[in-house]
Amino acid sequence: MALQKGATMDNKIYRGLFVLNNFLQKTEKLIGAAALAILFFVMITNAILRYFFSSGLDWSDELNGYLLVWIGFLSAAYTMSTNSHLNITAVISYLPNWLQYVLRQFMGIVQIIMFLIYIKPLIKLLKTLPISNVMKVPLEYVYIILPISFVLMTYHIIFNLLTDTLQRIAEHSEKGC
Repeated sequence: MALQKGATMDNKIYRGLFVLNNFLQKTEKLIGAAALAILFFVMITNAILRYFFSSGLDWSDELNGYLLVWIGFLSAAYTMSTNSHLNITAVISYLPNWLQYVLRQFMGIVQIIMFLIYIKPLIKLLKTLPISNVMKVPLEYVYIILPISFVLMTYHIIFNLLTDTLQRIAEHSEKGC
């Protein structure tokens, strides 16, 4: 996402935000991949134990459920960072570029507002969660990923909106508008 010289934001600031965005993307992928690997290993191990030894790991289903929660929310944050979340392009692609830009900005702002509204209640809710039945893990550690992912998604949306705006400015300065 290289920007042209016509961008109005200081390039050092943008480069810093870009580096942070890339770091967050890599971290999200790394933690998500590790969670998926653990999930796969536990599932296969449990299947082998049940098939060959008629016994299994009592805690495997609980752990796999928690890992799926982490994988799901981390992938949502990563998907938001790459702008590859579900959206309806059939109609939007026929609109003029300026209107597409306005709609992207509007939808990004709506998403940011929604995520910010939910972060505080989620943190409050975490303090009320019990300990898990089998593994005896405080569920606040499991579900801490919700407000974390909302913060990550908020950052990624802000970064994408900024990038989109700076690219639009650069395009206009190239055209001499």
